[in-house]
Amino acid sequence: MEISSSITLPSQDPVRIDVKYVDMFPEESDKTNDSHVHPECEIYINLSGDVSFMVEKHIYPISYGSIVVTRPYEYHHCVYHSDEHHKHFWILFSLPTENSEIKNSLLGKFFSRRLGMNNLLKLQKNSEDELISLCHKLAGGNISAAEKYSGFYRLLDLIDKAFVASEKKSNHPAGIDTALSFIDTNYQNSITIKDIADHAGVSVNTLERHFRKSLSISPNNYLKKKRLARAAELLFRGKTVSEACEESGFSDYSHFIALFKSSYGTTPLKYKKDIKER
Repeated sequence: MEISSSITLPSQDPVRIDVKYVDMFPEESDKTNDSHVHPECEIYINLSGDVSFMVEKHIYPISYGSIVVTRPYEYHHCVYHSDEHHKHFWILFSLPTENSEIKNSLLGKFFSRRLGMNNLLKLQKNSEDELISLCHKLAGGNISAAEKYSGFYRLLDLIDKAFVASEKKSNHPAGIDTALSFIDTNYQNSITIKDIADHAGVSVNTLERHFRKSLSISPNNYLKKKRLARAAELLFRGKTVSEACEESGFSDYSHFIALFKSSYGTTPLKYKKDIKER
């Protein structure tokens, strides 16, 4: 079950926010482990489920009330560990983020940190209750424009006051963290899965098994999605399709076009044009 509401705020402060309440079992969707890479900021708020949340090379443990924030084009996806019922809020929004004052005053938790670091946040119990109640109200959509406007900024205020959550040490199989770091540093180069396995000190088969168990994705798909995410960001920043292809690590232009269209539902050139027109 998915309940959603889209809000467009007044033209002098152009903001769009999509708020969704998602109530599902993992097998009910064919994209439960798909990566989310987009030009908007995202807020994920957990209500239930046996899941972790991966942002860049960092894997965060998730429990009730956990908040994960990501900024534009920060690679992330949810990792399912069982078929347990998964309930959460999923919020996408865009702001005039080139304004440094807005970044510093409202969006520090999104932009004032290193990529893939300090994404997991937590609130005190009373603020957590307020945040979840506010999300239900925004997702329902049966409120006035003024309530939507004030509710959205109250939501950002609560996120700004949240503290970076302490984390448990990961218990991933040997080589996973090493492999992720190697990919993160080298994905723009011509590396192979064997290169990754060799660097992690395991066989290719072992690497494949460990990735699927810990991350719900194969190392090849992870590498591909990292490259596609980088290509989308480069297009957003004004690079040509050829430049985005080369600088994101793809060696075959035609293959890049086909992969991009399969992942984003449009060609790289049309994606670039659509982003500029938003």
